[in-house]
Amino acid sequence: MARVSSKERYVTKVYELFRKKGLKLTMDDIAVELKLTKKTLYNNFKSKEVLMRTVMQFVIEDIEFKINLSLSQGKNAIEALFHSSSMMNKTLEELGPQLLSDSSKYLPDLKVLDHTNRMSFYSRIISENLERGVLEGLYRSDINKELATLFFTSAMAKIYSWNGSYVFLRDPFLFHSELVRYHLEAVVNDSGREILRSFIQK
Repeated sequence: MARVSSKERYVTKVYELFRKKGLKLTMDDIAVELKLTKKTLYNNFKSKEVLMRTVMQFVIEDIEFKINLSLSQGKNAIEALFHSSSMMNKTLEELGPQLLSDSSKYLPDLKVLDHTNRMSFYSRIISENLERGVLEGLYRSDINKELATLFFTSAMAKIYSWNGSYVFLRDPFLFHSELVRYHLEAVVNDSGREILRSFIQK
């Protein structure tokens, strides 16, 4: 078993702290909460920005791993997207609106979950799922893949700019679930619609 470094342990602890209290904490606050000296904290992370970026990069990699795993468990493109939707909802619940909002405020260039960039992880997921669905004979063969991907990811991006001002985003789980259904209703063919109905009725 690979040994976990002290720095890696600090990252997971700071992540839990950020989830509860957001990114506005100072290095003094973080040191006190973790029962560390500021010197120990600075020996591992030279600044608060480095600490925040390290933690959020850890978050991104963990999310991408979990989503890839959930996608691989789908027997077909529709099931795979539902699995990834379930995983995304769990991820949203774990992160919470405070951390999502703070990450866009303090680290705007990082874009914790960048959806509208056509080369991003999330855009590729939707694009590849569309290709899979067409090959499996479950999605329409005349789909404009680039536009369908953009429609989905642009809507998803709204969740991650959540700041409490959008009534329909106060329940991001419902928003995401309905978005997946809306997307699939638009891209499935008759064969795919039968499978989709079976998931909706569950």
